[in-house]
Amino acid sequence: MLNRLAGLETEYAIRYRPADEPSRLSRFRLYQRLVGAVRQVVLTVRAHHFKEGVFTANGGAIWFESERPAGGAGLIEGSTPECRGPRQLVAYQRAQDRLVARAAAAAGVEGDFGLIKVDRDAQGNVFGAQENYDVPIARGWRLWAWRAGLIGLFPFVLLSWAGFGLLILMLLAYLGAAGMVYMAFRRLAREPRALALALFGRDLVEGRETGAPTPAWVESIVLNATRVLSAPLAIALFVHCRLFAFREIRRGLTAFLASRCVVSGSGYVDMAGNFQLADKAPAMNCLVGFGGFLRDRPVYTMGHFFKTLCVECVFSPRAFASLFAPRQRLQIALGDSNMCEISEWLKVGTTMFVLDAIEAGVLRKAPVLRNPIPAFRAFAADAGMDHAVALRGGRTASALDLQRYYLDACRRFARHHPATSREAVDLLECWERTLDAITAWTSRPPSERSSAAPLVGVLDWATKRYLLDQLGDGVSWAQRKKVDLRYHELSEEGYFHQLVTAGVVTRVVTDEEVERAVRVAPPDSPATMRGHFLREFGDAEIWLGVNWRTVTLGRGRGAKVVRLDRYHDESGRRTTKPRRPRRASPDRS
Repeated sequence: MLNRLAGLETEYAIRYRPADEPSRLSRFRLYQRLVGAVRQVVLTVRAHHFKEGVFTANGGAIWFESERPAGGAGLIEGSTPECRGPRQLVAYQRAQDRLVARAAAAAGVEGDFGLIKVDRDAQGNVFGAQENYDVPIARGWRLWAWRAGLIGLFPFVLLSWAGFGLLILMLLAYLGAAGMVYMAFRRLAREPRALALALFGRDLVEGRETGAPTPAWVESIVLNATRVLSAPLAIALFVHCRLFAFREIRRGLTAFLASRCVVSGSGYVDMAGNFQLADKAPAMNCLVGFGGFLRDRPVYTMGHFFKTLCVECVFSPRAFASLFAPRQRLQIALGDSNMCEISEWLKVGTTMFVLDAIEAGVLRKAPVLRNPIPAFRAFAADAGMDHAVALRGGRTASALDLQRYYLDACRRFARHHPATSREAVDLLECWERTLDAITAWTSRPPSERSSAAPLVGVLDWATKRYLLDQLGDGVSWAQRKKVDLRYHELSEEGYFHQLVTAGVVTRVVTDEEVERAVRVAPPDSPATMRGHFLREFGDAEIWLGVNWRTVTLGRGRGAKVVRLDRYHDESGRRTTKPRRPRRASPDRS
């Protein structure tokens, strides 16, 4: 129970005001400064991945996330290592927050530089906070249909690869033509450097990695061409995922996720000045999607399958074979970025509990929302928590009603489970206690509802609402929004940090556990082996390539590739313990 691999991905908004405009750094340069400061705290190795990033000694990673780096876009993303159990995951998320906050303060950036762990900024831009859980992708005939469909998708994969190859050849031809144009016109141009930047981009002109490998206009053309070339595969994969991927789990989990905002919502002052329980739910526009391919913001993100087929399979046929495994990564993009540890513990812990119950067949008759996307938005906007949405079968239910249903189902499941852990019991008690406190608060007349005092320092939306109420009446939207955003600021000036210092916040993990999680990988996880090899060989002369699936020692034909799914699992699913690389079997793929 509660013993499944899980991880969190968090996109941090960048707060940056340079000391003077000539000294302004690009977002990629800010990322480089941050990573440089991280290296002063823990050992890091550059990620052997298709995007810029580093893995740290605890098995987690820090990334520069951007679709258009040449246009100046980008943000910093942190990924926790793969953890087991909600409390462990909270500890590693807190370790990640602490590490990047310290690095931002020590980055040596002239001016004001920091990170904000928030899902919406003042302009309404949306940042990601994604949860990942190891679950069965399908069972029975649906599993075989999923596998057969993957084989049927392979012609689309080959078509995409052929298109990408043609696009690479066209880029090489363009560089050759651009070189001739530059040689012909550089003496006529008033600013040869500006001409070179327009033709080649900063990387080639400056001879170093700047985050802008091509000019912005070339980048735009390449991105749009990539979308067109991969559209047949994307459409076919979308239909396939919608029909077969996580079908049973999506049916039992969706109503729970919609109502989960009452315990895990971070609170949000919207553009109209209204207070909402959650800031991510209003941005969701579909249940299943790839997450940005066609401006989609799905609840269940299948983008990792798309990336595997489009990119990873080119370099490793084993990546394609991994998609046939009965268990896959379920990625949920609905949740908020939490500051309160209880909020985050309840978010991931209750979700793991519900997933356990679904796998055990306890939730076959779980409530199903008639219109999921409007329900997400209605619950998030329902600060009084009395709005009911329609369910299939003609019934209606509020968010609290649904949470009570799932709590009761998980309690019955735990009662008959042969291995109910201490954390599971504590989690159920905390879940019930929190729902009771919310119910007591909502039962008061609206005129008597001041801040939900018993929940301050426990739940994010209640804590933020308390801070907003301290402003009084008649304050401007800008003042309320400032409180909204500074609550999430990862610095000593951040409002949540000040509440922690004042002893107002209820803790789940200790400072000692967080400090250990900064440097040491969690046990019984692929991250255990990743962290082991990183510590053993991160400073060695041998080349080390690290990603989520493998660790590669050395280059060329003599390279040793260690698969990270060969970790020791107490449940008995895996029995191969981590080994020294000299004994690891080579994997040429």
